Amino acid sequence: MAAIGARGARYVALVGRTDELRHIDEVLAAARSGSAGAVVIVGELGIGKSRLLGELCERATVSGFNVLTGRGTELEREIPFGLFVEALNEKFGALDSQIIADLGPDQMAELAEVLPSVSRQHRQSASGLETERFQFHRAVRDTLSCLVPYKPIVLALDDVHWADPASVELIGHLLRRPVPGMVLVLAYRPRAVERLLREASAQAAREGLLRVLDLAPLTVAEAAEALGEPADSPLVRGLHSESGGNPFYLEQLARVSKKSRPSPMPAESVEIRHKTGISTALRMTITQELTGLAGDALGVLRAGAVAGDPFDVDLVAEIAESDQARVLRCLDKLVGVDLVRPTTTPGQFRFRHPVVRRVVYDEAMPGWRFDAHKQAARALGRRGAPIGTRAHHVELSASPGDAEAAATLAEAGRAVAPRAPAAAAGWFEAALRLLPETGADEQRFMLVVSLAGALAYSGRLLDSRTTLEQALQILPADALGERTRIIGMIARADHGLGRAEDARHLLVAALRETAEGSADAVPLELALAENYLMRRQWAEGIDVAMRARGHAEALGDSGLLVAVNALLALLTNHEGDKARSKYFAGLVADHIDASDVVMAPELLEPLANLADAEVGIDQLREASRHAERGLKISRATGHGHVVARFMVSAAAAKMFLGHLREARPAAESAVEMAILLDNDQLRTTADATRCYIETWTGELATAIRAGRAAVHAAARTPGAHYAWLARGSYGQALIEAGEFDRGRREMLLIGGPDLSEMPPTARSFFEPALVKAELAAGRIDAAEAIARRMKDFTFGLRSREGQVHYADAQIYLARGDFPAAVAAARQAQEGFHAAEMAVLAARAQLMTGRALARTDQNTAAIHELEVAFGILRDAGAARLADEAAHELRTLGKHVRRRPEANEPVSPSTLTGRERDIADRVVQGYTNREIAAQLFISPKTVEKHLARVFAKLGTSSRSGVAAAMNGHPADSE
Repeated sequence: MAAIGARGARYVALVGRTDELRHIDEVLAAARSGSAGAVVIVGELGIGKSRLLGELCERATVSGFNVLTGRGTELEREIPFGLFVEALNEKFGALDSQIIADLGPDQMAELAEVLPSVSRQHRQSASGLETERFQFHRAVRDTLSCLVPYKPIVLALDDVHWADPASVELIGHLLRRPVPGMVLVLAYRPRAVERLLREASAQAAREGLLRVLDLAPLTVAEAAEALGEPADSPLVRGLHSESGGNPFYLEQLARVSKKSRPSPMPAESVEIRHKTGISTALRMTITQELTGLAGDALGVLRAGAVAGDPFDVDLVAEIAESDQARVLRCLDKLVGVDLVRPTTTPGQFRFRHPVVRRVVYDEAMPGWRFDAHKQAARALGRRGAPIGTRAHHVELSASPGDAEAAATLAEAGRAVAPRAPAAAAGWFEAALRLLPETGADEQRFMLVVSLAGALAYSGRLLDSRTTLEQALQILPADALGERTRIIGMIARADHGLGRAEDARHLLVAALRETAEGSADAVPLELALAENYLMRRQWAEGIDVAMRARGHAEALGDSGLLVAVNALLALLTNHEGDKARSKYFAGLVADHIDASDVVMAPELLEPLANLADAEVGIDQLREASRHAERGLKISRATGHGHVVARFMVSAAAAKMFLGHLREARPAAESAVEMAILLDNDQLRTTADATRCYIETWTGELATAIRAGRAAVHAAARTPGAHYAWLARGSYGQALIEAGEFDRGRREMLLIGGPDLSEMPPTARSFFEPALVKAELAAGRIDAAEAIARRMKDFTFGLRSREGQVHYADAQIYLARGDFPAAVAAARQAQEGFHAAEMAVLAARAQLMTGRALARTDQNTAAIHELEVAFGILRDAGAARLADEAAHELRTLGKHVRRRPEANEPVSPSTLTGRERDIADRVVQGYTNREIAAQLFISPKTVEKHLARVFAKLGTSSRSGVAAAMNGHPADSE
């Protein structure tokens, strides 16, 4: 059976692979039914990955799929999103007006930053933050989601082991967030792919979303079928033995078997040569094919190898310095001997196999290659090609001291950094190699700092730290301000790497060399105080920060004073000094909220510390506002180093305020950032926060997965600052899921029953879960001991007092002292209300209703439970809402779950996503604004809204508002 491959060429017979084809048919059938699917085809070079991928594409085309194909190329691995530009450029450049309107200008701007076909139509600027490059990933996913309703999609990506890092990140996103109705197909050599892809694939396989097809060599019978020879033929047996059953090797050997071919190679000659993965024997067979070519044809073939794969005729003509007619005649000859093949795009050709291209490129003389890349760079410059495409050829044709080439590479690095920092790092490094040995220190310093940033944003934090040390060596001894800045960056890198002790030594040494109380010393003192915070030595950190505060006041530097006060607000919060924390937070908020303050990038760190502190002292609305403001300033100024912290603070504040539907996407965004940054410190915090949120929403399976990921991330980072949060959130999720003993053991790892490794101010948010676990095991005395300890750590904060009363209520209920349980639950409710923690207050109200029911005060119980149910349902706390509904049904009050036929229903029957959208309709948001907030496409909003209209029995947005605001209680 012949197959059309992702390379656009027809291959010889596909033989065997019966089981693999069955899996492929099953995945395609599921996608036609609306399921998401992924297939990974793995195996060694030449084993038949591309042929099987081609068969899959042909079957998908026949079945009515849109088939989008792209392929990684060995020699252009530094060009960002090369795989996806090939796969998506044509399709996304021809989107109809409805899809463009559904996606909205922001997502079209994201697509335009990468895809040339879209950039020609849409000029609006997109986010410029490296930490938010997941927005482009979401734009791609949402566009595919908009296309699926027209036709199911197969996105087939070949030779992914050669994918650039930016493409790998996008593949990882699509594996973590699969598109219903789409099959993602990847083909690669398993030992050659990046860790990020291996981990995303493994996770997708564990979740049952991905099938791995590991290809084995052909049998002798299958080899005979492929060659069209009898199975007992000596030729077949010889070729099968020599090729090891590898289909490509077999085919290549068969090509030259009737020509003058050397005898079978001895065993030592089939070893891998260099890093290309091509054996000497295979290289020799391909070289033999080239020996019969005329000079002009060989020159065109070599020009094609330089131009790319695929390559276009015009560029090859310029590289070969030949006219187009002659090039076309040569290409006809090359097609005739099957060295290249035409693609479906007119004027574009591909090599028969990437190995052929590699051999052709390697066989060309180095001097000729150097000049050919120079010709290509000039030609692409005249065409106005993207700078990334030009930079590839500039890098391969520049000599040391070439200032123009260095400037081009630096420009390319800056251009791609927001979405492809790994590529940017490569081009910054290439630019640095071109600079002269002496006389360019300022330019070298700027490039080194840019390189350090790109390395950090691409997940290479250790390399970033090493590069910053190089920057420090470039600076003269008297450049104290710049030296202080770089030392602070190195310390932050050490913190991210879990090397807080190394950071302390660095900072202490730097302070010894700096005049005490000087403007250069205060930032170092701040960094040292932050170091103590990372090591959970809050008292020592406060001492250092107070000393820095005195110095900042003496200098009259308001910016430094704000930074010190913000850090003091956070340090004193962790130590449990509510009064001082509120005092320092108030000073910072007054300054930042003043109308005449220009929000410069220097204020981002203080703003992040302020938001964190405000979450800890129950100033939740202020924390949410300051986190949102920090995000806005980060985007406006192009400084993304604290964006993830703002996302986590916003998620935490919204969660406690009871806005779980808004908290969830903020936490998910923080997780995406952590994955892209490959930062386990951040991954610990982000996944732990997501775990806490999902525990409240009732998505316990998701919560447990996030909690487990947080714990694993903390384990990978020695001295992880938020390891306690990971174990606490994970343990709480397990307990809420009924795994009491596992959850308890997880939480006791945070310093035993006292949770001594957890900040004192945070313990009360986890101890009620421990109480629940002890009660489930019948250990009431142990539960009471926890509750007694909690009373010593309220710090005058109403939320902590509420937690104490809630723990007491649990114990009273377990003991059967229902009146005491009612009283304690009501006290808990009052405390949470005072702190504006809506879900916790409603949970306490649910406890009140449950206890009242046990005393036969059914009317009062029903009232409490109905109010709690409404609050929990509206907040998105589905599991707790279900508990309230169950209690109501026990008392004979049935919560309406499903409507009668053709009957308008109450808002409580909307799904979580429908409720998210309906709530925003009530607030007056447009479909595009709702889509932006929920990270979905406007088309998806429109579909959900149609179902909302039907369920609520209305045909207008005003009708939705009336139903949401004016519907009576959801009980009969």
